[in-house]
Amino acid sequence: MVMPLLYGLGARDFLEPLGFVLATCQKCRTSGPFSVYQAKRKITLYAIPTVSFREQLVIECRSCTQRFAVPPEMRTEFLGALLDEAALAARMRQVGPGGNGAAAATGPTFYQTLQVDIAADPEVIEAAFRRLAMKYHPDRSADPAAPDKMRRLLEAKECLSNPAKRLAYDRWLGIAPRPPAMRPDDV
Repeated sequence: MVMPLLYGLGARDFLEPLGFVLATCQKCRTSGPFSVYQAKRKITLYAIPTVSFREQLVIECRSCTQRFAVPPEMRTEFLGALLDEAALAARMRQVGPGGNGAAAATGPTFYQTLQVDIAADPEVIEAAFRRLAMKYHPDRSADPAAPDKMRRLLEAKECLSNPAKRLAYDRWLGIAPRPPAMRPDDV
């Protein structure tokens, strides 16, 4: 329908947060909490203030910040699975690190094994490994648990020194890199 006297002055998308849902990202394959939004496109016309002419349900992966539109036939399923912040926190405590249902690590993390911060640079990780390897190497240590400690050190160094493995491990722990900021118009 064309109205010759009304000219569109602008259109904007508005996101209304609805809650959270646990799912697996189609892009980065990370399981965990997704933010759920009601996206509305509104247009401002000359004689009519603001009119909403399109609505859809959108979920956002918190790891890679990718947004996905929910098909209309799955809308009721997603709305039925919505969680508020308190319910999400309780569910995440039940599920464990990473939010993917994997068994939680029973021992120390690789970061704790190497005694480094989660934001440590590769040089810091290498220095920590060398320091601890000198301490726990089976040829230098009289400790009967030294071979086991050295194996854990090697496993931690192998994982944390490879950027791809480290990113996957961080996601499994639930450590997500902070995404770059987004402007509302980027939606």
